[in-house]
Amino acid sequence: MLTAIDNFAYLKKLTNDIVNNPDMLNRMHVDTLSQLTNYAVATDDFRVLGLLTEIHTGIPMKADSLPEWWLSDFYDDITKIQFQHQQSAKEIRWCDITLDDGEPLTSEKHQPLLNAFKHWLIACDNPLENGGKLISSKSAAGKYSHILTLINTILLNGHALKLSQYHLEKVSEAFWLNVLLTIAEHSGSIDTDLYKTHERIKTLLDNVEVSMEELNAFKAKYPYVTRDIASDENILNLNDRVKACCWLHQHRYYAQHTSDKVGHGNPQGNNTILTAKLFEGKILTDAIQLSPFPDLALKPTPIKTEYQAVPNKNKGNGCSAKVLRQWHHAIQLINTNIDKHDVSTFSPVTSEVSVDAVQSLTTLSKQGRTRTLPPEFVFDLFRNSYELLENFCPAPDKKEANFFDNLLDVLTTVHSKSTAAFSNPHRPHTSSKAFNKALHGDLPQSERAHFVKFDALDVIPPDFKQKGIMQFEGLPASAENRHTRIRNNESMLEIFTVLQGAIQLVVGAIMARRQDELVQLKPFGNLVFNNKEGKRTSDANPYIEDSDNWHLRFKAKKTGGKGENITIDRPISLSVARFVYQLEQFNQQAIERGIATKNALTLFNFIDVKTFQLKKRNGGQFNDAFDALCDYFETAIVEMDNGEYRRHYVRQHQLRRFFALVFFWSKGYENMEALRYMLAHSDLEHLHNYITESDTGSVLNSAKASVIAQSVISDKSQIDNLDEVEHLRKILAKRLTGNANKALHIRTLDDALFDYGDESEHRTTPHI
Repeated sequence: MLTAIDNFAYLKKLTNDIVNNPDMLNRMHVDTLSQLTNYAVATDDFRVLGLLTEIHTGIPMKADSLPEWWLSDFYDDITKIQFQHQQSAKEIRWCDITLDDGEPLTSEKHQPLLNAFKHWLIACDNPLENGGKLISSKSAAGKYSHILTLINTILLNGHALKLSQYHLEKVSEAFWLNVLLTIAEHSGSIDTDLYKTHERIKTLLDNVEVSMEELNAFKAKYPYVTRDIASDENILNLNDRVKACCWLHQHRYYAQHTSDKVGHGNPQGNNTILTAKLFEGKILTDAIQLSPFPDLALKPTPIKTEYQAVPNKNKGNGCSAKVLRQWHHAIQLINTNIDKHDVSTFSPVTSEVSVDAVQSLTTLSKQGRTRTLPPEFVFDLFRNSYELLENFCPAPDKKEANFFDNLLDVLTTVHSKSTAAFSNPHRPHTSSKAFNKALHGDLPQSERAHFVKFDALDVIPPDFKQKGIMQFEGLPASAENRHTRIRNNESMLEIFTVLQGAIQLVVGAIMARRQDELVQLKPFGNLVFNNKEGKRTSDANPYIEDSDNWHLRFKAKKTGGKGENITIDRPISLSVARFVYQLEQFNQQAIERGIATKNALTLFNFIDVKTFQLKKRNGGQFNDAFDALCDYFETAIVEMDNGEYRRHYVRQHQLRRFFALVFFWSKGYENMEALRYMLAHSDLEHLHNYITESDTGSVLNSAKASVIAQSVISDKSQIDNLDEVEHLRKILAKRLTGNANKALHIRTLDDALFDYGDESEHRTTPHI
């Protein structure tokens, strides 16, 4: 260990040695470090302190250092980008951009502009430019994406900005305010509105030329394009939608690949064709991803569900102040070019460009929210799901057969059968004399396929046959009366999906978890029991430990540091814990029997209908189980303006908000800290998002109004501010009876809302 040395010459040599060998800082005496600090201040040589900062904070102290995700040399014409969480690298092809003077962006003339763009992008996760914060890879990628969109916006406005002549000099504060205003008032997609994508596509398609003969032949071959479309699907509002589709077909918009001679293998369309025609050579098109346009579809969109879904998110125009601040920060990062010597002159973004300035010009929307489900919808679905689970998954001490146990037996037998060609003993080889095409031609070639088709039913107990199960296999999407047959319990694999959805539903409704928290649960070991000694164990059995001291253990999203989420426990009811336990036992035994590996599973899994492999569900497949559940119980459908029907399909975030609604309804303003604890919010401000809605909030506001109304007419108030309640009671009493001191009896909630319609007399918080 080094000792403290008060020697100026030696400290100079020591500084140089440490710069060449930073490992010397390990276990260095604190007095020596103090001497080096004094030396750095005296000589203005902060190299050692810079090394210490990098070691302990991860913040690079060199001005010209490139981030780890920037995989190319700074001056390369093609930059490779790969953030830590991404599986593959992407390219920024600067060399493909041509400015309005005909010169490429990578030309020597435009090198200062290109350098400014690159420095701007690099600043997205530089702690020195972000208040000293170390952000996660995903957060950095989000900022990077924002900046790339802003660069594209500048390039698309290059002619008006005289970009080739002045570079960034004409990118004024007025320009940035207009960009922020467009973002604040966007109509569904920020990128689309900044690029004016729909306007450009409409202009292109409204001016195409197609002969009448071609048009008539096209309509005869693809009559679906002549249909009436629902108003929410008329995205482009074309003058002649059929003619536009015909022209797109001629330009292979619907082709699956180059060998698709007919050109309709992708009936929803390939939007890269449109982006290439509109933006190629003008912007960095790798960042453009357009959603399919339903008004351009050549054929109906294949769906797994019985109906198309009623939208479950409020797609209101505009964005919240929170989102706008993120974009404002991305714009401000262009100021990091101020101290660079190799960039073009530009006007720094000052405090005149702000979210407050935009708010003075327009009204920002509240933060977008998943639509709140009506309470009756969730209560009915919860009851039906719970009863279905009790019916198919009885407790171990019951005499009825358990679905998961039986499915495990069938899967074990399936996996013991050979998949090799001609391994079916019931089907002679086609070259043998015993082969009779009339008798054997339709039999499967493999032993496994034969068992699944003909013999699996023998392994299924009579209990389930009485419930309707007629086959092990799933029902293909093309099967006639598919959903009716699923509701009749005909397919074991389909019922497995429905039961998965039922467990997701009861867990999601009482636990209020985020979807990712449930999707990433372990295949087993998620349940934690708090025994009498106060110790928590994850190997207890809820059918033996008959108490309410059960918890669900999970990684809390949005809580933790630098992308690492903390693991927390939250209470779970015993009855629901038992269903989770059954699913965990199914997974654990599947692993023990060699049907799957532990790394290949999570708590919620699915069975591949072709290979019969057990695989983990991702977010989309998690929703597939919800969809199957809603189709099974035939949740409400609505008629659209074009006459077609759509169904309400539940999503986990709606259940999370439903939990908050029910808690508020039952507890009023009491115990908000308990609600924050269950939702795993870091503070009550986050909690506020779950007891407000972005639109009228009729469902949740009815809960608030119920709490307020009950507080007015009952002896025990559910609102802490008793003076406010009494003030409100007197106003209502005087309006209804003419006497402010008279007792109130409100018959219905609707009466209360109707009678108390003038909010100017009294203000309630939250708003009634």
